[in-house]
Amino acid sequence: MEMNTIDHIAHNNRLRHVNPKLKVLFALSMLLITVFSKSIIVPLIIAFIMITLTVFMAKVPLRIYIPLLGAPIGFGILTVILMGFIYSGGDKLLSIKIFNFDISFYSYGVNLGLLVFSRMLGGVASTLFLALTTPMTELFYILRELKVPSTLLDIAMMMYRYVFLLLDEMIRVMNAQNTRLGYKDLKTTYKSLGTLAAILFIRTWERGERSFVMMSSRGYNGDLKLLNKIKSPSVKYLLLIIILDLKYSSNSNLLLNGRF
Repeated sequence: MEMNTIDHIAHNNRLRHVNPKLKVLFALSMLLITVFSKSIIVPLIIAFIMITLTVFMAKVPLRIYIPLLGAPIGFGILTVILMGFIYSGGDKLLSIKIFNFDISFYSYGVNLGLLVFSRMLGGVASTLFLALTTPMTELFYILRELKVPSTLLDIAMMMYRYVFLLLDEMIRVMNAQNTRLGYKDLKTTYKSLGTLAAILFIRTWERGERSFVMMSSRGYNGDLKLLNKIKSPSVKYLLLIIILDLKYSSNSNLLLNGRF
């Protein structure tokens, strides 16, 4: 199970040792261009670049990446269909009669839905690139350098840690229940889920207490320390990202004006 967690992949990929500040800057710049783009083409190009970097450069397994990207794509397709039906305007592309109701799809709504879909795809691909190639500890360090309040960062780090504690305990208990046919039918499943919830509450409370005691014995005083240092990225890479951002921003405006 550990092999399938995002945290494990973030620590074991081909882009793991690329400067995290550079990856954050690159991903955020692509995300901003995607969100504010008024062209369908530019977000799709950015999505293609991010997917290529994540799958072929970072070597993230497809069996992990496809489900992460598949769910947003499904919602995006549903959005295109619904917006084509809700927003009327332009040419009528399709008309379906269901139970004496005439359901029509218009070009304005479909084009608007495709724009939302392309933005969503580019944004999700950019976010997945950052999440699957950069460990959370490094992201927390960068946020601390950006002067994010330490209280918020400490809470976020503790939450991130305890998510995996909860997941680990849940897997253990569910495996024990499965070996005893705890999910053989609906009635047994409900009973097992109730037991699972009760055990998880007690176990996670106990492990949280043990973690706090261990942290206190190591000098924890309410402020989590990040010991690693991250160097600033090279100027040439920063210039490359700026040039790339300007290129796609200008392409978005040109496509909007109908020149391409």
